Amino acid sequence: MFKSVWDDIVDQFSKGSVILRIIIVCVAVFIGMETLHIILWSTGRQDLYTAIYSWFALPYDLSVFITRPWTIVTYMFLHAGIGHILYNMLWLYWFGEIYQLYMRDKRALAIFFGGGLVGAALSVAAYHILPPLRPYVASSSLVGASAGIEAIMFAATALNPNHRIRIFMVVELPIKFVAIAVFLLNYVAITYGNAGGEIAHIGGALFGFTYIKSLQAGVDWFAILDKIPNLFSRSARNMKATHVSRGAAAAGNRSERPTSEQKKLDEILDKISKSGYNSLSKEEKDFLFKYSNK
Repeated sequence: MFKSVWDDIVDQFSKGSVILRIIIVCVAVFIGMETLHIILWSTGRQDLYTAIYSWFALPYDLSVFITRPWTIVTYMFLHAGIGHILYNMLWLYWFGEIYQLYMRDKRALAIFFGGGLVGAALSVAAYHILPPLRPYVASSSLVGASAGIEAIMFAATALNPNHRIRIFMVVELPIKFVAIAVFLLNYVAITYGNAGGEIAHIGGALFGFTYIKSLQAGVDWFAILDKIPNLFSRSARNMKATHVSRGAAAAGNRSERPTSEQKKLDEILDKISKSGYNSLSKEEKDFLFKYSNK
């Protein structure tokens, strides 16, 4: 049984989307860290776990950060409990699907990391600039994938603000209203105990939205990445088979579409990435809608 589950995970990681791979890595890190936590806690070494955890969390104290520069990346894969990771992974899955509907895997990893980096930078800056936060610089740190996830969320929103999603299986709303609500919640929650996290979320959101708007204006900040092999990207063959999917896990099992249909889809997705969803004709929108529901 366990071998079968492991084989399925490996298969999904090798064939799945960038979004699915990020989810797998985050969950694997969480399970690994919690396993270590249980072992050290049961042997009376909770202090050792705390020290190890802090070694990968992003410290706000710059004098500590320069001795742990890797934390600018590792903090994104740490989570502070089951609720934290469950909430984050669900948001990433839902909005990652929408992003992939219009962009496939293109720039998904760059947006995730870019949002995480910008969010972290904004959060660290706030702790050194805002008087209420300065006293906590030495004792505080940042963890979680939220900034990168909000970058994906707002990138998806920028691609098509009117994409409709169902909330709680009852209310159907354009994605722009959900994104605005999330942004406002982040904003008003700054003074309620998690200022660093909320500020990081805002930084990630601004990054994702601004990047897509820049891309639509003809400027791709990450164009150089096209020349660098990416371990998180699927092969060209797999990407062509899974440009649009309703679920990342199911995408890897689909057979390739007829060449003419795939070519038309590629042209539509390229048009969206350059000019936005609203630049599509009614015929193109109808084609994309029918394709995404196959």
